[in-house]
Amino acid sequence: MAPTETGSASAPASSANLGPGFDCLAVALELRCRVEAVPAASWRVEHDGDQRHDGATDDAVLAAAQRAVGEDRPLLLRVENQIPIGRGLGSSAAAHAAGALAAWRAYGHEPSRLRLFELVAGMEGHPDNAAAAVYGGLVLVAGSEPHRLPWNPVWRLVLAVPDSRLPTNHARAALPTSYPTEVVVRSLARTAALVAGLLTGDAELLAAASGDELHEEPRRRIRPDVTELVQVARTSGAAHAAWSGAGPSVVAMVAADRIDKVVDALRRHLDGRGIVLIPDVATAGAE
Repeated sequence: MAPTETGSASAPASSANLGPGFDCLAVALELRCRVEAVPAASWRVEHDGDQRHDGATDDAVLAAAQRAVGEDRPLLLRVENQIPIGRGLGSSAAAHAAGALAAWRAYGHEPSRLRLFELVAGMEGHPDNAAAAVYGGLVLVAGSEPHRLPWNPVWRLVLAVPDSRLPTNHARAALPTSYPTEVVVRSLARTAALVAGLLTGDAELLAAASGDELHEEPRRRIRPDVTELVQVARTSGAAHAAWSGAGPSVVAMVAADRIDKVVDALRRHLDGRGIVLIPDVATAGAE
């Protein structure tokens, strides 16, 4: 790969699982991580904006860029990130996707979407956020390649984003290693209701998706406040509400005429300890 002047890319945030769709469903959110990559004498990263890498963990943009082009092709990486970090909104998947794509472009290579997805999923360790960050929209990971599903516009998304963080590895450590058959059967029914409700706009079907037992119930012990946010969203008018990814953010699917009530209730409950966002679904993924 020969260097060019600049490679740039962006990738969206995402909300994964959406309740029972554990590790296989996600929706992309119109909050973005943007990366500009310029060939340089040595590797360097410059972060801009409020949502920036804190230096306490490995830099996801840098790691993805080096994975994409190799450590022997150094780049200056300029990062502008809108996605709250460590809140269950796919910030690392977006950083991996934007970092890798910008790095490839800086060296004159335009990868296929599948190649980018495979790199990001490999770095993430699970495919749902990776699929949303790369492909955009509502995605189902079934088999080797993600599938885009139509998002019914009757549903708007409301996010409650607490100030505190919850690392994904801590959230995954709370999960059991096996589940009773009856829990699995109920989870399959909830997943079917979730997909059907999202596609058709049927509020009754979507409501039947609530109450996940695979990951939300086990995680309630470590973050009961997230379960409280889910309940606030549902009782104030959301058709469905769930942990966003590993949390602690909560995502709610809300009809347009109920958005104000849901937003007000979530803001009152957070009481200054977080923010409420109303992002559009990101119809484009990494671009």
